[in-house]
Amino acid sequence: MSITTPIFAIVTPFFADGKIDFDALNNYLIFLQKRGVKTILTNGTTAEFPSLSIEERMKLLEYCRKAFEGTILNNISSCCQADCVKLANHAENYADKLVILPPFYYAKVTEAGIINFLSEVLQQIDIPTLLYNFPKHTNNVITPEILTNLLTKHNNLIGIKDSSGDLNNSIKLKKINNLQVFIGSDRLALEALSSGLDGFITGGGNVFPEFVVAISHYFSTDSLPNAKQAQANLNVWSQFRKQYTTGEIAITKTALSARINNFPTFVRSPLSVLSENEFKQTLLFMENNNLLV
Repeated sequence: MSITTPIFAIVTPFFADGKIDFDALNNYLIFLQKRGVKTILTNGTTAEFPSLSIEERMKLLEYCRKAFEGTILNNISSCCQADCVKLANHAENYADKLVILPPFYYAKVTEAGIINFLSEVLQQIDIPTLLYNFPKHTNNVITPEILTNLLTKHNNLIGIKDSSGDLNNSIKLKKINNLQVFIGSDRLALEALSSGLDGFITGGGNVFPEFVVAISHYFSTDSLPNAKQAQANLNVWSQFRKQYTTGEIAITKTALSARINNFPTFVRSPLSVLSENEFKQTLLFMENNNLLV
């Protein structure tokens, strides 16, 4: 099954006590599908995967497979190789593709160490898999050299999600065996498509999926003015959201609560909900900005 861009890295809705709110998840997935979303990424950064147990990550994927009709990419990342393999084996019946980060506790390890870690996982799984480059959180970079090395060994390695925020880096990775490359940046979505990348993955764009879907739709139909307008619409939201660099997931959930009835805004520790002022400002922005009705 091919990957239809854009890819939405979904959030995980919680009750106040921290348990997963599956009813809210169902309504949220319906909200996305009604607005044309064809592909989601489960258990990613936006889903707060480091705060979820292995069992919770499995249950989330199982539920999404029942409730979502499109393509599902599932993040199997862990600092424990055995957990990565366990998640991958479970995902065989539920996910179409997998995503994996380099190890993310021991910072700035050697390239050989990253290669060994990822190679030992990839050789034990069969599902097509994308690497996930996110140096901001891992402090370990998937370099072109690492990628080239792994591609010579593993036929199930099909691409990479590059969340470095550097379009030139993504383009450089794309040149390696014409690899599938998806950029993890809302503001660079249209530019990524124009540069020949395969697409983009959005977290904050969950609030306004119609804008995100429109970027890809209009680009694919050679309607560049409309694509630029859709990107501009998304940028208005992105610029507001980026004001609160420590609470992007909380802001995304708060904004979703303005579009989906009873959608919960809770996050798990160590993340925090918005302050009262930030909460009010977010809802006021949603109410007053004509682009974002």
